[in-house]
Amino acid sequence: MADASSRPYLSRMKLQTEDALRVLSALGFRGRDVYLAELIPAVEMAWADDVVQPNERAMLEVYCEDLVERLNQQAESAFFSVNRAKALLDVLTRRRLLPAERQAALYALQAWSGLTLNGAQMRKRMVEWAEAVAAVDGSPVWDARELLWLEEMKRKLT
Repeated sequence: MADASSRPYLSRMKLQTEDALRVLSALGFRGRDVYLAELIPAVEMAWADDVVQPNERAMLEVYCEDLVERLNQQAESAFFSVNRAKALLDVLTRRRLLPAERQAALYALQAWSGLTLNGAQMRKRMVEWAEAVAAVDGSPVWDARELLWLEEMKRKLT
């Protein structure tokens, strides 16, 4: 049982979790799909130059496979499917999130990951995959919009 000094902190954590789940739900991530919301920053990186390129899409599909494998290993069961992750990826690649939705998604992911045992690793992984998506184009210089999104993610997630 929590002592009196920890109750305000626990109450604040509960509100942050509820807010995060509400935001992720509004973005289409409900139930166990919230664990797949980790894809959002990398997909938004692909959108940074206003179009998701085929090689970026291929990298995002590899991310889906990696994420599902990792989540199933953590759960010690096949709770998550690559098909479901790719279906959510399809939704995310049909339309770019509005700026307010992107900011809300980062807030929600930061709050959600902060409550997991592997939260710091999750946030680091989201940034690394976003960097991989930006780099897959093979251009020697990233688009300025990609750099801006990367900096925004790093500020909010790390």
